[in-house]
Amino acid sequence: MNTNASPNIAQTLAVAGFDIANLSAPAARVTFDVPVLFNQDGDPIAGIRIVGKNSPEYRAEHHATRANGYQRSAKKSTAIDATTDEGADQLVSTIDSNQKRIALAVAVDWYGFTSGGAEAPLDRAVLAAAYEKYPTWVDRVTAALENDANFLKV
Repeated sequence: MNTNASPNIAQTLAVAGFDIANLSAPAARVTFDVPVLFNQDGDPIAGIRIVGKNSPEYRAEHHATRANGYQRSAKKSTAIDATTDEGADQLVSTIDSNQKRIALAVAVDWYGFTSGGAEAPLDRAVLAAAYEKYPTWVDRVTAALENDANFLKV
């Protein structure tokens, strides 16, 4: 028997404080606040509350955008030819559109937005319009999604 064997994954996870029973338990909903508007001092005053890549919202929209892409590429008449200027522009537009779709899907709430002086409930149509007007908001949401630590419970 090898006494120098390294611990298995379960032992490593247990040592790190992760109970492997959590792998089969329903995942807790974890959100992250992405600030998009700031006061004169640079402090966030409004933002979008999102769920991460492990969420049903993200997974469903990511699946749908990938399926659409595969369908498009399977049809010769609708396939994008990225070797042309027009095709490259169409490809970039498709990628941007997919990012907006995902940024909208993972938005579960917002904060700091008011209507008539009262806190406004999340309105997906208004958020979609905001993403069109402020494309950097999509970039902020996308960047937050890429940071896994944003969605780990402390």
